[in-house]
Amino acid sequence: MIDVVLISKYCEVSGETKKAVESRIQRGAWVEGKHFYKVDGVRERWVDLNSVTEWVKNQGGLI
Repeated sequence: MIDVVLISKYCEVSGETKKAVESRIQRGAWVEGKHFYKVDGVRERWVDLNSVTEWVKNQGGLI
């Protein structure tokens, strides 16, 4: 099973917009190194599906 996907794939599967995801990142609801990752040489960020699932289960609160 894949645990980390590019933001574009996450948006495709979840139905969320890239703008919504970027907004969560900008306001600090999603934390780098926990909910998303930046990889050298890759323009797009990666989303950690397990951490985001826990974030959703906690009703979008900071965990």
